Amino acid sequence: MGRIDKNKQKKEEQKKTNCMIIKEWVSIMVTAIIIAAIAVQFIRPTRVDGLSMYSTLNDRDYLIINTMKYKVSNPKRGEIIIFDTDMPIDGFSDLSIETRGIIRRAVDFILHDDSRGKDLVKRVIGVEGDHIQIENGTVKINGKEIYEPYLDEGIVTEGNIDITVPKNKLFVMGDNRVNSRDSRSQEVGLVDKKDVIGHVMLRLLPVSDFGSVD
Repeated sequence: MGRIDKNKQKKEEQKKTNCMIIKEWVSIMVTAIIIAAIAVQFIRPTRVDGLSMYSTLNDRDYLIINTMKYKVSNPKRGEIIIFDTDMPIDGFSDLSIETRGIIRRAVDFILHDDSRGKDLVKRVIGVEGDHIQIENGTVKINGKEIYEPYLDEGIVTEGNIDITVPKNKLFVMGDNRVNSRDSRSQEVGLVDKKDVIGHVMLRLLPVSDFGSVD
């Protein structure tokens, strides 16, 4: 009888221990989710897909973007930004909220990602009111040819552009001008400020290139 009572007591204690462990893990997970949700109010990770910003950024570089900066200030010429587009991602043309799975919706909610399509990374060349001219491989802003130290030697800016950037719009280009879909193309065009997700603040990976990005 005494042995049965001891076994029963042992099982109950084990059950309580298991419950405490489960509660502790749930608490840790909930805390982690809350911290992540708060963190992405200020910063967010992203990965470069393609070579349009080469050699400033390379394919599959992992970046940290500042998602708060442009909520209190405007993008400036020369800054590298991430912005949302209507372009399909990985062959999927329908990225409406209704077509996303439960897990994807949960992750998007945490990351505040309501993207309609593919996010692009480009450099701001012109802001509202700027007169942009591209001709014979040169880029002029308000009549003056601009200095672009971030371009690799021999890079030529193709296109024939003569436009004044409207209010709340940005003119952007990739640093790899011959391999970049940007504001020179109808597919991308001028970027609406409300579609800007954040400012590229830091390259996280590869470790050999860790540091700020200009």
